[in-house]
Amino acid sequence: MPQLHAGLATVDITPPLGSAMAGYSRVKGAESVEHPLSAQALVMESGGECVAIVAADILWVTLEIARNVRQIVESRIDLPGDSIMIAPSHTHWGPEVRRVNHLPKFLQECMFPEYLQSLRESLAEAVVQAWRNLQPVCAGWGIGVASGISFSRRPVDVHGQCQNRFSLPPQQAVIAAAEGQELREGWIKGGERGPRLSPPLEEMQGLCAGVSDPDLILLRLETPEGKPFAGLINFACHSVVGADDAYAIHPDYALEARNTFEAVVGAPMLFSLGCAGDQVPTWRKGNSRARVGRSCGAAAALTWYQIEQCQCEVPIATARREVTLARKPVMTVAEAQAALDACEDPDGKPFGQQRKHLAWAKEYADVEGLPTEMSAVRIGEFAAVGLPGEVLVEIGLQIKQRSPFSVTAPISLCNDGVGYISTAQAHREGGAEPESSLPAPEAEQQVVDTALELLNSLA
Repeated sequence: MPQLHAGLATVDITPPLGSAMAGYSRVKGAESVEHPLSAQALVMESGGECVAIVAADILWVTLEIARNVRQIVESRIDLPGDSIMIAPSHTHWGPEVRRVNHLPKFLQECMFPEYLQSLRESLAEAVVQAWRNLQPVCAGWGIGVASGISFSRRPVDVHGQCQNRFSLPPQQAVIAAAEGQELREGWIKGGERGPRLSPPLEEMQGLCAGVSDPDLILLRLETPEGKPFAGLINFACHSVVGADDAYAIHPDYALEARNTFEAVVGAPMLFSLGCAGDQVPTWRKGNSRARVGRSCGAAAALTWYQIEQCQCEVPIATARREVTLARKPVMTVAEAQAALDACEDPDGKPFGQQRKHLAWAKEYADVEGLPTEMSAVRIGEFAAVGLPGEVLVEIGLQIKQRSPFSVTAPISLCNDGVGYISTAQAHREGGAEPESSLPAPEAEQQVVDTALELLNSLA
């Protein structure tokens, strides 16, 4: 079996001041840089097969950006573009990269073409440099637990309707996290779907807490001599810990997680987002970035030391598939434009949904479904599957249950961002996630089936 090789590279992707920011409704561009944003590329090669995973401090990427990056890479080195997986951290304090979206006109003007082009170049250059830095490594993999860090923001009332709680008082958040973790324990590998809701909780005014996923997936890489080389983690928690300044660029809790891991292990860590579409941090104010991030990084370090063995001869295989997800109906352009024109202030903050409907109409009125793609990679008994949106946790749990690999990392928002991909049950329960995005109830089964087809093809 061939020797495994890996290379690393890091590039700066901080946007200029004044740039439109993604993740929240803001009324102006970025005013400061609290901490620079970066993209880390990890390239792995074995027996001529290779994969590149780019962990980037941005909310999401578009399929167009991913394809541009592939083209640039293929023009410079002998690395197949199909093997590149861009994994955004989903920080809500980074730049907006979509020109056609629900932003008002004055913020559209804060999207600088020069930055968008430099972002493509930087992501591609990170892959190129990592490829040129290839050296022999050994790999191990494992699953740790980052308890209490996140909870489901989709509690359900006694009538079976979602009552979104994007944040909770700390005492309630801790209870919701503990209940969600207990539910997770019922999702047995190879078994049927596990429990998804707790009984009504008095501490949460009679709401039923939803399942969460405290799994911390880790790919461990070290030199043949045993020196730490790098870690790649996968964890399901929205990057919305935040700070007091909504207009300060920052990688959010992933930065603290990386710093903590490196301080303990002595090697860099790449962060990939799990199925966090409905998973939010337990703590949100004060020093919460440090609290959440350091807890995550410490759990990753613990998992690193609990992996008993690394292998130097490890097979790599990749697979990619284009898929058209089922989508909900959209208005005609004329209907959406009329609805927006009827608003008191079409550029105003309260009318983002009307602007979103117009953007959807322009992009999808003449397109069947949601064209996108999914991909997967195998490194020994570790597998990662790239999912093209903000995926609800129950979809990720189904994939983990039925994956043929012992360790499986579902990476949300990989190479594309089609919006929230909700379960069919979530569509019936309502709530912000299914109501604010285009993927239809049928998309759940499409994503699960395609992910498993890809993983089984690699096994």
